[in-house]
Amino acid sequence: MTAPLLHALLAVLLSLSAFAARALPPQLFHPEWVLPGSDVKGPTTGRAALPSQPVDLGAVRYERDGQRWAIGDFQSRASVKALLVLRDGQVVYEHHRWPNGPQTLHQSWSMMKQLLSNLVGIAVQQGQIQSVDDPMDRYAPALSANGFRGVTFRQALLMSTGVRYDEEVDRVTMFKQVIAHRVSFGGLGATLRDKTLEPQLDRVWSPGSRYAYTSIASQALTMALEGAAKQPLHTLISRQIWQPLGMPDDARVLTDDQGQDFGLCCLFATARSYAIFGQWMAQGGRWQGRPLLNEAWVQRATSFDDPGAWHSTAVPRKAKTQELFGFAYHWWPLEGGRGDFTALGIHGQMVYVSPRQNVVVVRLSDDFSEGSHNEEAIALFRAIADRLKPLDPAER
Repeated sequence: MTAPLLHALLAVLLSLSAFAARALPPQLFHPEWVLPGSDVKGPTTGRAALPSQPVDLGAVRYERDGQRWAIGDFQSRASVKALLVLRDGQVVYEHHRWPNGPQTLHQSWSMMKQLLSNLVGIAVQQGQIQSVDDPMDRYAPALSANGFRGVTFRQALLMSTGVRYDEEVDRVTMFKQVIAHRVSFGGLGATLRDKTLEPQLDRVWSPGSRYAYTSIASQALTMALEGAAKQPLHTLISRQIWQPLGMPDDARVLTDDQGQDFGLCCLFATARSYAIFGQWMAQGGRWQGRPLLNEAWVQRATSFDDPGAWHSTAVPRKAKTQELFGFAYHWWPLEGGRGDFTALGIHGQMVYVSPRQNVVVVRLSDDFSEGSHNEEAIALFRAIADRLKPLDPAER
């Protein structure tokens, strides 16, 4: 087979894979099989080693669908690949479903957005971004060409940009075109930058006036952050998060064929790295006594404190039976007055944090059910946290 013919065949086969999120079972959608990536390096020395202090969680029960379930039931029902629990920074429970193990790099999906939020906070703290109320196009002028013109960092973090975008359709189209651009050597499709600057991303309502989850807002945030910091996203993750936290394992960020990092998704990291990220948040942005991220930012990013934060009644979700998940600065604060919150990615990726109990739970799954058992996960995680460190009744 000649090289041009082989390239054409690859273009057809690989471009078809981009439709998998809608036309084929999601189990078959692996953009990392096609797209390149950037390495996220941890420190050369002084890597964190989470201490272990196992606790028997076999007696923990949570209620769902009128029944009481155990942790093993959840792991089976929710297709859990890895489940890791920290109390006071110590591993009290760790489960990996074969063939996954401690060194497996798990796809974050939209949990990348929570890292992005923290990086924006650090950039504000360091003065690279003067204010969260600055327009993003001040730092990435190209964003002034469409509906992102004048949209502030705060409005993008709160998913209230007012930009026209259908998350279920346009996100899939974006992946399709980015993959097509890769496999056709630029002859077809589009780059991430092209997709973020499309003229059809016009304004359909006033920024800040309503919630609409749009992954393209996170990619616009990425452009603005990179413009402010003068560094690519993967370098920022490495220098501002992975190295200061002493991450035990290196990670990887998916890119397009031009080397532009995905900021809306697609970090690949180990369960323990995700756990350390959660522990950092449980400690209010401090690590080993150093305030890597301002505590006031952490509080506002993960709670309903910001006047623009969205309570769950304004946040539509699949398989929603409880008013549970709100939305703040790209983080998901939880209703109920416990002060807990979570990172969240499709197919059951979660980093649950309860600062008052100093408990972190990492869940990594290939759960393709509607809703991915996310409400059920919170019921279990709260039950685990209450077993490990009961809340005062007044805090519930």
